[in-house]
Amino acid sequence: MPVAPEVAGKNNGPRRGSKARPELGRREGTGRTGLIVSGDDFGASAQVNAGIIEAHRRGVLTSAGLMVTAPAAAEAAAAAKALPSLDVGLHVVLCNGRSLLPPARLNGMVDGAGRFPRHEVSAGLRYLLDRRVRGALGDECRAQLERGLQMLGRLSHLDGHHNIHLFPVVADVLIDLAAEYGVPCIRLLRESTLTTLALARDRMALKLVEGVFFRWLTRRARRLMAERGLFGADWLFGFHQSGRLSERYVSGVIARLPAGAVTEFYFHPAGPAGAAPPDPKRLSELKILTSPAFSEALVRRGVTLTTFAALAAERSAAHPRAAGVSGASEAGSHPEA
Repeated sequence: MPVAPEVAGKNNGPRRGSKARPELGRREGTGRTGLIVSGDDFGASAQVNAGIIEAHRRGVLTSAGLMVTAPAAAEAAAAAKALPSLDVGLHVVLCNGRSLLPPARLNGMVDGAGRFPRHEVSAGLRYLLDRRVRGALGDECRAQLERGLQMLGRLSHLDGHHNIHLFPVVADVLIDLAAEYGVPCIRLLRESTLTTLALARDRMALKLVEGVFFRWLTRRARRLMAERGLFGADWLFGFHQSGRLSERYVSGVIARLPAGAVTEFYFHPAGPAGAAPPDPKRLSELKILTSPAFSEALVRRGVTLTTFAALAAERSAAHPRAAGVSGASEAGSHPEA
């Protein structure tokens, strides 16, 4: 029988016959090491939806990012509502995907079929340098956020497809919208490049360049977020080794998680659904997430599984004046939602 993650405040003792699992709960003031295990691209396909659902029910996945413009978004949202223990946020699509608004409203951001540029760097540079699209960029981001609220009822966090949410102009727009709608958390890419290189030395030059670039983007975004009362996880893994995760690498990361901090580790799982087979790399990540070895390693390391929603609730309790931003947003909390 699938074992759902334990919920903060409930009895977190092991169930008879279940595999060992780290508890899901609060970190603040306890000195515990927290981990958010995220699944990206929720809604991309039936296979991705199946992988995220199975990784949550049978594995250690605690959070997911919904792509509201993707083909299977409605099915993903319905599944999320049936799994209240799964913390779902918005995975904003501004590259390698389709827009929510029609092309006529986006001033050249997309082609005639509503497709964004495929690569995040070319898309990010376009949004930075072409002032004609900035108003349309804000409109599209607002539309996706409001659609997410309509589909899910609430949002605890947001991030971007291919991490485009951290690029200048895009980050400014999304931070303003997150503060306006009360979405408390945004993904930050503070990954230890040295840790990743110690575990996987492939593509070393690319990882070093990416590390420098996204470290600058993250510092800039963190400063802007702090000014608006927003926050993210302290550390992150899954970026440099995206699409190349292995059990060895994941085990190495768990052993090196920063003590007393919250880390987000993101994956791209997929599982069998319908006639089309899942992508082999995504299927491999599902196997990692549901492996008893993952859960057992977290227990040995003393890691507490958590979510963005749980962190926001802790912050709201500790700082009641910030509750308007720190509480996960809900549909109806904004006049335009």
